[in-house]
Amino acid sequence: MWCSKRLFVWVNPIALGGSAQESNLPETAELPRTDFEDRGWRQHTKRFRQRFYSVSAPRTSSPNKPNPGYRGDVRRFVIGTAGHVDHGKTTLVQALTGIDTDRLPEEKRRGITIELGFAPWDLGDSVQVSVIDVPGHRRLVHTMIAGASGIELVLLVVAADEGVMPQTREHIAACELLGLRRAVVAITKVDRSGEELAQLAAEEALELLGDHWKASSVLVSARTGQGLDALREAVKKALREIEAQDEERAAAPRLSVDRAFSVKGSGTVVTGTLVGGSVSIGTPLRLVGPSNAVCTTARGLHVHDRAVTEAVAPTRLAVNLAGVALESVNRGDVLTSDEHVAASNVVDAAFFPARGAVKKRPLKRGTIASMYVGTARATAKANPLRDGDLSAGDGPMFVRLRLAHPLVLTGGDRYVLRGADSSGPAGAVLGGGVVLDAYAPRARLKEKRARVLSALYEGNAKEAIVALVTEASPRPFLPNSLSCRFKIGESALTRAADKLVTEGTVVRLKNGGLCLRSKLIDMALRARSLVLDHHRQAPLDRGLPLETLRRKIAFGSSPEAADEAIRLAARKGTLQPKSPPAPAKSSTKAMPAPDDVGPEADEPIAVEGDIARFISMERATDASASGPLGKALRAMEETGLRGLSEATMREATGAEIKEVKAILAKLVREGIAVTAGDLWFSKPAVTALKEKIAAHLRGQPVLTIADLKTISGLGRRQVIPLLELFDREGFTKRQGDDRVAGSAFPKA
Repeated sequence: MWCSKRLFVWVNPIALGGSAQESNLPETAELPRTDFEDRGWRQHTKRFRQRFYSVSAPRTSSPNKPNPGYRGDVRRFVIGTAGHVDHGKTTLVQALTGIDTDRLPEEKRRGITIELGFAPWDLGDSVQVSVIDVPGHRRLVHTMIAGASGIELVLLVVAADEGVMPQTREHIAACELLGLRRAVVAITKVDRSGEELAQLAAEEALELLGDHWKASSVLVSARTGQGLDALREAVKKALREIEAQDEERAAAPRLSVDRAFSVKGSGTVVTGTLVGGSVSIGTPLRLVGPSNAVCTTARGLHVHDRAVTEAVAPTRLAVNLAGVALESVNRGDVLTSDEHVAASNVVDAAFFPARGAVKKRPLKRGTIASMYVGTARATAKANPLRDGDLSAGDGPMFVRLRLAHPLVLTGGDRYVLRGADSSGPAGAVLGGGVVLDAYAPRARLKEKRARVLSALYEGNAKEAIVALVTEASPRPFLPNSLSCRFKIGESALTRAADKLVTEGTVVRLKNGGLCLRSKLIDMALRARSLVLDHHRQAPLDRGLPLETLRRKIAFGSSPEAADEAIRLAARKGTLQPKSPPAPAKSSTKAMPAPDDVGPEADEPIAVEGDIARFISMERATDASASGPLGKALRAMEETGLRGLSEATMREATGAEIKEVKAILAKLVREGIAVTAGDLWFSKPAVTALKEKIAAHLRGQPVLTIADLKTISGLGRRQVIPLLELFDREGFTKRQGDDRVAGSAFPKA
């Protein structure tokens, strides 16, 4: 039988006249994926290489320079065939374009299409089309899906003598899930079946498409030429009704690689359908694969055997890449200029079951299926996040797809899921839909994630930003990869974010992150509570170290959010609390403080250097005569210039050493005491001594240690640290063992 298992066995490239340096990326159903990647996809016929991409002798519109491209009033389209095996797809394409898309010897020998075929088609009236011919066999549906990714119109081929067949249904199910809604039905082989049977086949095909599609049918015979002109006009009419690409989505060029090969003297060439943007010779590009991205440039461009300097989407395109080894290219890699495009193995998507699926809800938690995106595929484990009423058709099922290996995809990409053991009216196609978040966060609450996905699916940019920021809270939402991560475009999300920032709902941080204002206010209130708590726990301290405050409120958030919260806490009138902030819980034993002392309502914290404090809490210090601070003040006044050490202060106050240190620091900070060496002196007494020294130096040019002892009545233990203090201040200047007037000495 012609469709025996031998058809799907990998073919020796040497027997086909191929070369080890060439690749057509066949992905046959019988081979494990590892075999495909290691052997099968890297074989390509010499005939195809010379025909499709001949760098040494390019076919150009001018003998002197390449064709400049397709800009101007020319409309470009990519269409693809669909239909059951042996219904005449390839023969019809050859009759329309003059090109036989079956290029492999194995295809010639067996008479069926195995790999994707391509042909240019000039319809006139400035309409240029790239035609993708797909295989129709049931075991090559994966190749058909790869070819259908990026097309804009389906050329559904149905044989008049057989009508709608299983792969007709499966192809249409896949195309529908890929977002296609326009088709031209070509009823072939009318010369064999007769008009009446052909009309019945046309009615059956249009009934299959139903109201979901805008379609027309034409009866044709590729052998006799009957209806070919009518088919051309029908295709041209359908193409003119297609709207132009979304400019934002088309900004960055994007090509999903379906084959690669090496050309002697030029290097690696990749081919695929350019679905967005434009590429010129010299354009910097990135070849993004599952594990890495390679920076390269376009050394040469070919569109259907024609060398061009620029190619504009949509079109088939071959790109000669600089500095890329053939061995590093795989089917499904993406060629783009967007620096944010990357591979992902966790994807959130909207899912719809295929029309006619056996089950209304074919996806259960843990369903294993093959996911097809662009020209790539991977095994995926589907976990529904929230069910829509699929039977009523009023919403999608939101699913999380965990991939066995990463795929390069972006938000807005269409995908198809096929089950290995599924069969029904839609074949093995379970369903599909659109990627909503290409780089989904690993762990999120289902309710918040469902709100994000709902806003993305509905295209509500403002609601999507609010949902994303809320979901990320208490951490800021970093708007990275907006150009490729979500279904909604970057400019729409950026405008929505700017509007929310202007309205005050969202705050933009210094690093560009977005945070809810309400969350920042909560963090600011906590900052005030922490500062108040520190004042009450350590009333002798000047305040809470700023780095400690930042670290505490940044826990679970980010340093940038903490800085913004501190700025809010230091701004009067922004928080408007109903009552002063309550102190944070602490197990630290606090010094007693008066109950009626605390910050005023809505009092901002003061950030002074590396300290955050409440100014009004200065009066919270226990300065009663019986308190430690009162005893310290009395001891300082009594000792005067004799000075106090930490030990003598501890004896005077009866406080612990930690509290003594805090008391001495407070006395110095408030100008009550000065420190010199390991002693603390009363500042008024030191000021009086400096006046005496100034009077002495005005009468005599030199101050000796003996002179200072005489003036102050102090011993060497106090005089030496005091002189060193005066030297540091510039009040005096040391000359040998004596002192003279320094730079800061007061003038008479």
